[in-house]
Amino acid sequence: MKLSFDNRFLKELPGDPREGGFPRQVLGACWSRVKPTPVRAPRLLAYAREVADLLGLTAADIESERFVQVFSGNDLAPGMDPYAACYGGHQFGNWAGQLGDGRAINLGEVVHDGKRWEIQLKGSGLTPYSRH
Repeated sequence: MKLSFDNRFLKELPGDPREGGFPRQVLGACWSRVKPTPVRAPRLLAYAREVADLLGLTAADIESERFVQVFSGNDLAPGMDPYAACYGGHQFGNWAGQLGDGRAINLGEVVHDGKRWEIQLKGSGLTPYSRH
């Protein structure tokens, strides 16, 4: 399995100097490095062939144990640099302050055929932006 990563978001925006997925206030940063929480006995249930094509993955790639380990969050592929993004906004008409990827972890940005795709896992562990 070969994916070409170019993590522009991390290169161009300021990051949190502290690593780790414990909830906290993050100041002056657009992202925080975190690692997905490993899961027991992951397995492939289904996949979208169209999305695999967009990423340049073959059927053999998808059906491999390596794919299952990487896309379950148990392992990282070369070039992956997992992070959670920070953002702010209004909720119910009031400024909510720090929000962010509280349950999602971005594995990185894949570039294939001149297009950029962000790979993200949902429900993959705590981040600094998880609600207390």
